[in-house]
Amino acid sequence: MKILSIALDKKILDENSPSFKRQKEYAGLVAKYHVVVFGPEREIKDGHLFVSGSGGKNKRASLAKGYKKARRILAEEPGSWLVTTQDPFFTALLGWRLKKKFGVKLQIQLHTDFLSPYFRQESCYNRMLYLLGKFLIKKADGVRVVSQRAEESLIRQLGINKNKITVVPVYPDILTQGPKLKTQNRDSNRGTGNRFVFLTVGRLVRVKNISLQLEALAELAKKRPQAELWIVGAGPLEQELKAETLRLKIDSQVKFWGWQTNLEKFYQQADVFLLTSNYEGWPLVVAEALSCGLPMIVTDMGSAGELIKNEVNGLITPVGEKAALVRSMERLVADSKLRQWLGESAQETARSLPTKEQILAVYKKSWEQAA
Repeated sequence: MKILSIALDKKILDENSPSFKRQKEYAGLVAKYHVVVFGPEREIKDGHLFVSGSGGKNKRASLAKGYKKARRILAEEPGSWLVTTQDPFFTALLGWRLKKKFGVKLQIQLHTDFLSPYFRQESCYNRMLYLLGKFLIKKADGVRVVSQRAEESLIRQLGINKNKITVVPVYPDILTQGPKLKTQNRDSNRGTGNRFVFLTVGRLVRVKNISLQLEALAELAKKRPQAELWIVGAGPLEQELKAETLRLKIDSQVKFWGWQTNLEKFYQQADVFLLTSNYEGWPLVVAEALSCGLPMIVTDMGSAGELIKNEVNGLITPVGEKAALVRSMERLVADSKLRQWLGESAQETARSLPTKEQILAVYKKSWEQAA
């Protein structure tokens, strides 16, 4: 089998990155694995793996150059190719054009729940992407999704045949570190004296709804002045969020750590993990926090209800509801036994996740089904 992957992740062009190493693992499953990445122009060959950076000074140029490179690959080596695309939007558009021109099979990957109404409400641009995604998904020979919730949305909203869909959770690299991820002995009195750390990790973008966390912290701090929020990540909303902490008068209780490569030390220092996104696919940070034994509060999206079970290994709150979030935060500050129970259950869940080998086997199966 020969795979042509059209990707957005520029880190694939860095041979020392986890993204590149994952591509090597995928390439080990097939006769040839060629990746075209929308990024700086570069060529890498490593065994069965071939990586081509598209080049191009802007998004439009990258799309055009990426399509040209993908077309050349298929033209120079005819045969049974499967084209797999990283999203149901512009990479999928290129994949569909390649399918029409060369008669290859097309698999579209779904990493976020673009069928969520919150996705469409976010911007006019997202509404355009929603329409494009709906159209292209129906043209695919196979769809790979990261959660059962995404699978159910495709079947219910778009009428996609279940046999075309494969559910493959994303494997977090931090799980490979094994013994380093033992839960630390957290002070059972943290909620009544010293600082109590809520941690959130991710891009500082609208979908993550970090503003909701800031508003909730401002309410909680009236009763629990020791509560802090640590924000690990970078993005276009950083200055806006910092200004909001000043407006809410909680700037001394909120720490912006910027983009970090070593997340484990933050997971281990925190008391509770927060994820308040409006929509998601299968957030890697949730699996990472689980493996570190962190009790967590997540909104009802993505892997909530599937990976995270309410009152079992975390607390689930409705999307966008500040009062519910404040109540859950207060519960975990006040109840050390609940924190311990949720943290221990979190690690049990992490230990039951599929192994990397099992995930790779399902990847290969998804390609075979689409082809």
